[in-house]
Amino acid sequence: MVRSVVAPAALIADQAETAIVEAPNPAGLDEVDEIPPVEQIEAAAREYERAADQARRTDRGKRAAKKVLKRLPACTHRTWRVFRIPSSLQAPDLAEITRIFKAHGLDPSR
Repeated sequence: MVRSVVAPAALIADQAETAIVEAPNPAGLDEVDEIPPVEQIEAAAREYERAADQARRTDRGKRAAKKVLKRLPACTHRTWRVFRIPSSLQAPDLAEITRIFKAHGLDPSR
């Protein structure tokens, strides 16, 4: 358990003094006369929210399914075949890279 040694009112007072700073608009935005109608903006915002929510649900479902499947042995389970594929990721040999750099006079410590 953690407790603050500062009075709670002091924390609120400090937060009240913090100003919210908005980032400037990036280049390439629509000009005022090019902005689509409000209805189109609202429809786009609703569709974005729906798609983002669907993506989050899909990710949660994939993680839950993977949690079960990664614990299964490689074999056939009725109509589904569970198998492992070796990873193609390669880790660089940092000691060998350092040796090659030093051999060519590219030692970064100089």
